[in-house]
Amino acid sequence: MRSVNELYELQELDWEIQRRDEELSEVRARLADDSRRTQAYRRLAILERKLEALGPARRESERTVAAIERRISEIDSRMYSGMVTNPRELEAYQEERASLAGNQAEEEDRLLEFMVEIEDTEELRDGARAEFERVEEERRGEVSELGARQGQLAADLPDLQSRRREMAAEFEPALLGMYENARRTRGGQGAALVDRRGLCHGCRLVIPNAELARVRSGDDIVPCSSCSRILIYEISLGA
Repeated sequence: MRSVNELYELQELDWEIQRRDEELSEVRARLADDSRRTQAYRRLAILERKLEALGPARRESERTVAAIERRISEIDSRMYSGMVTNPRELEAYQEERASLAGNQAEEEDRLLEFMVEIEDTEELRDGARAEFERVEEERRGEVSELGARQGQLAADLPDLQSRRREMAAEFEPALLGMYENARRTRGGQGAALVDRRGLCHGCRLVIPNAELARVRSGDDIVPCSSCSRILIYEISLGA
């Protein structure tokens, strides 16, 4: 059977298993988290949809301007051809032309706004596309690295857990039971080193001298009176 002092080897193995478990959980969470890529794609898609909507609006405005220009050209042709001699008809053409000119100015301003908005949106779209491509490339590399690390951790843990079972079986059941109980209630640490000053490295409190003497002897199982972790004299480990 293993001695009390050797219990710290089990504690270190438990910590190693815990670290690997936590890292594996973190790796899996990072593999599942595609939020950066999703957000970059969503921004690109929004800008592309906006451009798709602006295109028809711009073309409709262009058609309106062209139709107004054609009508003004027709009116000018009739007015300056000498064909219109009736004063009322001439006045009507003049009024229509003035109205069309006002409409043309408004529509051209509207068309200019569309063109500026499209140009600005295209610039934003191009930037969003470049950002998405950058994020996507980084994500591919990250997924590759994380996948490899996940495979390594998943392969290592069974071996560590097997070693742990073998090592645990070498301790007295009573000692192992005390260790396991303390580990469950003390955040995964069932054994703690104590230094020559009597400082417990688990709870950072100084134990009574009587307890320290028993720990130094290495003959007894001595739980810390403050945190219940099994105490191991660090000098005996060559620390």
